[in-house]
Order: sequence, then C-alpha cells, then structure tokens
Amino acid sequence: MAKSYEMYVFDWDGTLMDTTRLIMQGYQHASKALGYPVPSDELVLSTIGLNRSDSIALCCCDCPKGRYSEFIQAYMDWYAKKEAQLELVPGFRQLLENMHKDGKRLAIATGKSREGMKRVFNATGIEHLFECVQTADTNFSKPNPGMLLAIADESGLETKDIVMVGDAVLDMQMATNAGSDSVAVSYGASPKERLLETASLGVADNVPQLAAILGLEKYLS
Repeated sequence: MAKSYEMYVFDWDGTLMDTTRLIMQGYQHASKALGYPVPSDELVLSTIGLNRSDSIALCCCDCPKGRYSEFIQAYMDWYAKKEAQLELVPGFRQLLENMHKDGKRLAIATGKSREGMKRVFNATGIEHLFECVQTADTNFSKPNPGMLLAIADESGLETKDIVMVGDAVLDMQMATNAGSDSVAVSYGASPKERLLETASLGVADNVPQLAAILGLEKYLS
C-alpha cells in the first residue's frame, strides 16, 4: 500500500502544465533576438527549474548580466503570447480538485517567478487548491532544498511527510536534499532514464500512473 503523505508538492512547468517546449523555444528566441548563439534543446531543458538568472547564465553564457533584463523581456514578449493558449496536463484538474475536496494538502515549488505564477493561476483558476506556493525568485533555486524546507515550516510539517512531484532531475534532487520522497513525470524536461535514477518512488508517464504510484486512484474515478 502506498504511503499517505501530509503534503503533496507539485512543480508547475513540465508537470502540471506542459510548458517545457515553449520555455525552450522562448530562450532560443531571446538568444537569437539579442544576437547570441542559439542554445541547444538539451541545454535549455536541463536548466528548467532554475531561477531566471542562473538559467540565462547557462543557456546564453555570452550574455553579460547587464543585458539580462533585455533577455528576459525578449523571452517574456514571445512566451506570454503562447502561454495563454495552454491548459493543465489532462487529468490534473480532476485529481487536484478531488484531493483538495477530500482534505489533502497541496503546495507548489516552482522555478517560475511569483509574477509568472500569478499569471498562470489567473488563467487556470486553481490557486485556491494550494495552501503554499514557493517560487525561485523568492527562495533558493532547485536543487537547493529551500523551497521544500519553507513549505514544511509554513505548514507545520516535517520534510519526511512531504512528497515532491516534478518533471526534472532538479526536482528529484531538491526532494532528496530536503529528506522528502519524490515521483517524476516523464513528459517534461528530463530524460526518463535520468528520472528513473533519481526519483525515489518511480516515474509516471501520465496522470493515472502518477495517481497509482501515490495511491490516489480514487480521485480520478
């Protein structure tokens, strides 16, 4: 029987919403717009989950910090138009709403900014489901355990009572560093073989598989 956790923490990009390809293309667009070499798909995907400054430093190493604001603006101008068309990954709305109705505690730990989360919450209407939201611009970037430690502190829990759900190796490493269990979804940023090495409870290819790993199948019926 699957363990019942006190808090279920979800990443956003590539987990609850399939945004990884848009993020990748947005970084490539911004690099090209500023006249820098276009980073590879693999490089950009490997940085999803980091805060904005750290990801720019890795994806566009020729870009000086003095131009980061230009890079971010070029990225956001392109990305915001596309993001508005996205929806939650199939199955997640039902799963999260039913978990919330049954008293399950939910939280977010994301590389997104606070402003970015405000935007997607407005678009999806699910902010009320989450009692804690930690973002990379107000806490340490993954894989530092800071976001999970803050969620544990805010909710009065120990990190061992928390499970992290994410699409990136960085999510799994953050959970390990915090002393929390983790489950990965395979449709996001990191290759499945790497996730199998780092997710303590397993890897799901879709929401029903995720629910099965966590013993939450009844919330999809």
